[in-house]
Order: sequence, then C-alpha cells, then structure tokens
Amino acid sequence: MIVRLIVFVAIFFIGWWLYRQFVVFKRGQSPAENKKQDSAKKDKPQESMVRCEECQTFMPRSHAIHDQDARAFCSAEHLKAFNQKH
Repeated sequence: MIVRLIVFVAIFFIGWWLYRQFVVFKRGQSPAENKKQDSAKKDKPQESMVRCEECQTFMPRSHAIHDQDARAFCSAEHLKAFNQKH
C-alpha cells in the first residue's frame, strides 16, 4: 500500500517537473512570436500630431478641435481665447 503511494507521488512530481520544463521551453520560443507581433504593430499607420494654435502643445489629430480654417486647438477654451485675440 505504501509503495503504491510513493510510486504515485513520484509519478506526479515527475509529471509536474516535465510540465514546468515544457512551459519554460515555450516561453523561450516566445520572443520570435513577439517580434512578429511587434512588426505587425509597426505596420499600422500612426495618427498624426497637431499643435494647438493657442498654447503650442501637441495632441493627436482625433483629439483636437478644429475651427473653420482647419486650425487645431486642444480645447474649446483655447479656441474661444484665440478667436477673441484675432
């Protein structure tokens, strides 16, 4: 009875050790896959940046507020301030 228990425990730990070795091996191969994913990310077009006419800070084009002359502003307050000055 005790011999069966010892054999079962030994088989369990050998299986667990083999599983851990497999996981470590797979992680070692991951950088090649990560490089493929990184190159796929680089292929995506990046959004252009625009400068606020009032405070001269840069922001993504999609976050900017544009006036009729296509000038970019970072907020509605800066748009109002610019319109009052000019």
